[in-house]
Amino acid sequence: DPLWSRGLGDVYKRQPLCSTKGRSGHRIDKVIIHHNAGNLTIKGCWDVWQTRPASAHYQVETSGRIGQLVWDRDTAWHAGNWAANTTSIGIEHADASSNPWKISDACLDNGAHLVAAICRYYKLGRPTWGKNVFGHKNFSATECPASLAGTQHAAYMARAQYWYCLLYTSPSPRDQRGS
Repeated sequence: DPLWSRGLGDVYKRQPLCSTKGRSGHRIDKVIIHHNAGNLTIKGCWDVWQTRPASAHYQVETSGRIGQLVWDRDTAWHAGNWAANTTSIGIEHADASSNPWKISDACLDNGAHLVAAICRYYKLGRPTWGKNVFGHKNFSATECPASLAGTQHAAYMARAQYWYCLLYTSPSPRDQRGS
């Protein structure tokens, strides 16, 4: 499936206001996951970022639908840390509930699938927490990504590793360049 082998979204709604063109010469070496602290759609996430100095590369809805809001080649303002922003891809996840925070099964599966695709495409290796996958709270004083670093953490990382193993058995588009 070309969508997952390239790590791209289902919907594209670019966020030019709160992102920076390019990556200041840095390469992508990690994925940083977030939760919305709400059940936002792709458009809802985009709307919030029209009035707030923040953004992320992708938004995963509770349905599992993925939107790309900032090009991978550009810097999203998501980690609260400039160095981390320039070297990472940020993925937001919509919450299905708030007490406690929890994402839906579809959001968990497709978010983890996207992490795997990004790790594969950018040759980051198998998704591993603290090595190439981090929570927002690893870079800023926040509880984000809530359940993705708590009650749903093990399931999320297991799915990311599962999808990575499936993707690894087929050639990456980068492996096929020039052929």
